[in-house]
Order: sequence, then C-alpha cells, then structure tokens
Amino acid sequence: MKTPEQVLADTRGELAVLRKHGQTPIADALEKLCDEFAQSAEPYLTWLPESDAVIRSNHQKGWFRSRFIGWERQGMARWSPTNRRQRQYRLCIVPVAMNLDAVRADAERAAAELMAKSA
Repeated sequence: MKTPEQVLADTRGELAVLRKHGQTPIADALEKLCDEFAQSAEPYLTWLPESDAVIRSNHQKGWFRSRFIGWERQGMARWSPTNRRQRQYRLCIVPVAMNLDAVRADAERAAAELMAKSA
C-alpha cells in the first residue's frame, strides 16, 4: 500500500502530463485537491525530529525510544531519510504538553513590542 506522501507525489507528477495533453481543467482540479488534502493531513504528513518531539511533549527521549519500534511498524515513526542516526515521529503521534506555535507567537509578539518601544 502506498503512503499518503507517495499518493500525493505520484498525483502531482501526473499534473504536467495532463497539462501537456490539454487537460488543464482536470490538472487544476487535481492540484487543488492535492493542496487541500496536504493541508488537512498536515499533522500526519509532518515529521518531527526526536529533539522537537521531546520539547513538544515534555516526555524524555527514553519515552519515545521505548515506543519507537511499535510506532515504526505502524508508520508513525522512522529513521530520518537524510540522517540515519536521527529518529523522527509523525506530528499527530506526539503528545502536546505545550503549544509550541503559541509560545513562538508570544515570543515574536513580545520581541515586536520591544522593538517598537526602542524605536
């Protein structure tokens, strides 16, 4: 069975062929569908390095490593394709202890306020 990433890549690869043969409306519709699917499946399609997973969850590396083999069998964990020594986890499998996006947004907002005050 293909992974969702492979289905998206294969479909996107067909877009140029469809356009080459004058099937632009079909290609455009498929491209829009791919974009919408990728956006809706982002938590599944996004891979976090183990260090980010630890920060996001507040669990230690050992907690992740003890689950790695089982999650790997389920397609929820893998060894990084670019660094064979780095474990990665799908975003959707990593528990959330803190909202990193909110923390980053707060930090950016505070930095912007400081910059505005010092200007």
